[in-house]
Amino acid sequence: MKKRIVSLALALLLAAGLGGTVFAQSQQEPQPEVSLETVQGSAPAQADASQSMYPAVHALVMAMTENHLDYDPEDPEFLWTSLYYMLSLYGQMDERAQITDDTLILPSEVIQDYASALYPDVSSLPEVPAPISARIAPDGEGTYRLARGEEGLTQVTVEPPIYLQDGTVVMNGALVALEDGSILREFQVTLLPRDCMFGYVITDLTFSA
Repeated sequence: MKKRIVSLALALLLAAGLGGTVFAQSQQEPQPEVSLETVQGSAPAQADASQSMYPAVHALVMAMTENHLDYDPEDPEFLWTSLYYMLSLYGQMDERAQITDDTLILPSEVIQDYASALYPDVSSLPEVPAPISARIAPDGEGTYRLARGEEGLTQVTVEPPIYLQDGTVVMNGALVALEDGSILREFQVTLLPRDCMFGYVITDLTFSA
């Protein structure tokens, strides 16, 4: 079944509406609208890493910052917290989603698809740990129920990606306060190409001291 990653313009609207965040390049030139459409198991070919991976980077930065987490993809709490952020911010745009006033209902395959952009190994996700189970949990019917996200007062910006000869992709970025534009945290994220819905997987994210 065809899966659709929405256009960059629609992603902007969602991020602004749910998370108080917007996609911003360090350069001020307007970015063209990019519509990404993939078939299961294929990687998007119409966008660079900063566009296709923005939802994953955005979610990971927010999850680590707001929950005081270090990058540790083998820790179930880290894994499910950052995955919850990505799904709650962007999952409602997936055509497979069901939405109620305060709940987002997603099939298990959506969880796997989004997790594939965040973690190197998602062949068998661990059980949802207690600290995050109030926000995301399986319902025993092949779907997960998520509490919908709340507004925030920050935005995540990313610079154009740097493509290294060994295939690694590096992007620098910042968490910026919406009120005055001040930089709250700077970070660097490392990606590798992956044959998945988003085209890449995050292999590391570090914040500047």
